[in-house]
Amino acid sequence: MIRRGVTLAACLLIGGTGHAARAQDALPERLQFAVYAAGLNVLNIISDVELSQQNYRIDLNFRTAGVFGALFHSDINSFVQGTWNGAVPAPVRFASWGITRGEPRETIIDYHETQPVVIKLEPKEDKDRDPVPSALQRNTVDTLSAMAMLVRAVADTGKCEGELTTFDGRRVLRITAHTAGLETLQSEGRSSFNGPALRCDFDGLQTAGFQHDESDAELHRIHHSTAWLAKVSPDQPALPVRVMFETTYFGHAIAYLTTATPKPPGALASGAAR
Repeated sequence: MIRRGVTLAACLLIGGTGHAARAQDALPERLQFAVYAAGLNVLNIISDVELSQQNYRIDLNFRTAGVFGALFHSDINSFVQGTWNGAVPAPVRFASWGITRGEPRETIIDYHETQPVVIKLEPKEDKDRDPVPSALQRNTVDTLSAMAMLVRAVADTGKCEGELTTFDGRRVLRITAHTAGLETLQSEGRSSFNGPALRCDFDGLQTAGFQHDESDAELHRIHHSTAWLAKVSPDQPALPVRVMFETTYFGHAIAYLTTATPKPPGALASGAAR
């Protein structure tokens, strides 16, 4: 129902602890977001981020909330571990597991240089979805690593220009980022943040792994998202404070940063590693 939008939005919500060369001086960060659509709190998201000069790890949990959660219960954990090849992320393992609309799901992808290898995919590849050829998987990264790279670029350059291709085990998505400039966000009851923020616009286009029952127009439609990044504490670089993305049935949804705190020692947003 909102999975494609959540997949793209989850990329935008991981935050970061700055340039990898300076990350050893920054505390791991925990970000919490509340997502609203049609005036209702439909999702809650927690992400933990650890970056160092050589490595990175991102843990993320999102679960449905309120009336929407009672009708379409979802609780998904994801994590990635990887290294840096210069400014480019090189994931080692990506895993995602949990419940989507009451059904168990699990994905484990290992990376052999630039080639992802799907270790586990539950449920199995859908009969009504085109399989993604190995050649189209090559040189892709997982969604969390993709946005880690873009957030790092913002910390380094103050801009969010770039293009990345992601593969989540079922579909390939090309994400393009554009710098829209500084905007002033007004204070709202759903988030305490107000003030200037860097606006980054994202276009997501699916290029492989299409479902057979989708219309031709939907298959080739570009999905738009916007993230606003700003400093929430003096010793941290710009972090996402608000994200707007598309959903299938609710139209636009907005994620509001509710808290940004140092990550508790030993705590993982995703619960446990795979």
